[in-house]
Amino acid sequence: MAAPPHLLSAKAQTPNPPLSTLPSPCAAVEMFRSPTAAAALLRRLAPRVSGGGGGGAATRWRFPPPVSASVLSRFSSTSTSSPSPPPPSAAARGDEAEDGDHQEESGDSGARLSITVDRSGLYNPPEHSHEPSSDSELVKHLKSIIKFRSGPISVAEYMEEVLTNPQLGFYINRDVFGTSGDFITSPEVSQMFGEMIGVWAMCLWEQMGQPEKVNLIELGPGRGTLLADLLRGSAKFVNFTKALDINLVECSPTLQKGQYNTLKCEDEPVGDGTRTVSKLCGAPVHWHASLEQVPSGLPTIIIAHEFFDALPIHQFQKASRGWCEKMVDLAEDSSFRFVLSPQPTASLLYLSKRCGWVSSEELEKVEHIEVCPKAMEITEQIADRISSDGGGALIIDYGKDGIVSDSLQVWILNSFYCKI
Repeated sequence: MAAPPHLLSAKAQTPNPPLSTLPSPCAAVEMFRSPTAAAALLRRLAPRVSGGGGGGAATRWRFPPPVSASVLSRFSSTSTSSPSPPPPSAAARGDEAEDGDHQEESGDSGARLSITVDRSGLYNPPEHSHEPSSDSELVKHLKSIIKFRSGPISVAEYMEEVLTNPQLGFYINRDVFGTSGDFITSPEVSQMFGEMIGVWAMCLWEQMGQPEKVNLIELGPGRGTLLADLLRGSAKFVNFTKALDINLVECSPTLQKGQYNTLKCEDEPVGDGTRTVSKLCGAPVHWHASLEQVPSGLPTIIIAHEFFDALPIHQFQKASRGWCEKMVDLAEDSSFRFVLSPQPTASLLYLSKRCGWVSSEELEKVEHIEVCPKAMEITEQIADRISSDGGGALIIDYGKDGIVSDSLQVWILNSFYCKI
């Protein structure tokens, strides 16, 4: 695109300086090393830039403001030493003088004000030790919870962390059953135990009218030994095994892998995904973290063997101010100890519910009471499911027909260790 006429005329009327009059690049560098030479160059270019020597209409070229000689002198030296800082400006000197005046005025104001702080009432934590601790990671975790809360935790929370903490829990990362574990359950002693439960399950299925599909649910299946014996014992009853949809409620990834192997499971492609099938009977197998996650809508057979006795409990003790919850706290030597809650806790609601099932005479005789809210909740879930879907439940566990006062105890390597 052609330039407008007035711009063409302006360009023609403003001659460019001849190249012969400009210094070479090397000469220009030398000039800028010398402040005097740089000033002379600027004087030579001034008439050409302003248009005074070209005649006619002048065209103004804009250049940055000239650099002062003091600034150029900083670049003219070839010394490698650091340049000295520039002297302070008049304004800076005025500020410094003003500050000095203020300091003199404050010095003439009389005696200085002194402030002291009484730290005698402040908390002085013990000196931090860098010595290696003998506490396990789980013990450190429990102590950190108590310290973070600035107070004790319930026995139920203590049990839940010890048993089912996602990283450090007793049931989570290892197989605790059998002769090499900490305790043995009935299915590990004889296969007849699981086979007898299989007979009960088939009888219940027939009583329900032999439905084509039925949910077989086991809570806390351990190694899966009980269910494997049940399926092997009922393998000849094809209609029953074909109707089964097996659902295992298990929160431990380690135990889930063991159950997968015990039940001879394999993964089969189904559409765009896969499903797990037990080769003992061909029934599909599913794992869930809780009973609520098991799909409803089918007749249900629920089995719970030594499941409820591993659920967290709350403990209460009678005191002069009434029933108080037993809590777990840290002693001065950083060991665990039992304490009583200074204020009523929310768990007292479950205590009043539990005490409603016993006579006042029996309640007067006891000093300690255990309550398991989780067991109450799961029992209600089982009752609601059977009421809506039909079926039955078989619960096998240790218990007492009355108030349980103190059943918390420790077993190690299949031997009783201590009461807690």
